[in-house]
Amino acid sequence: MTLSMHDLLVTLAVVIPASFIAGRYSNRIAFFHARTEQKLTVQEFLRSRQ
Repeated sequence: MTLSMHDLLVTLAVVIPASFIAGRYSNRIAFFHARTEQKLTVQEFLRSRQ
């Protein structure tokens, strides 16, 4: 299967922006998970270790 130059340009025009969008979306998911982690005070942490 050979791609013409037009097909190649259209494919790149779709794939490159989609990869950037996916990268930004994955960063937002990671940031969201980091912000929603359980935050313990020192006393709570020490009690949970016992």
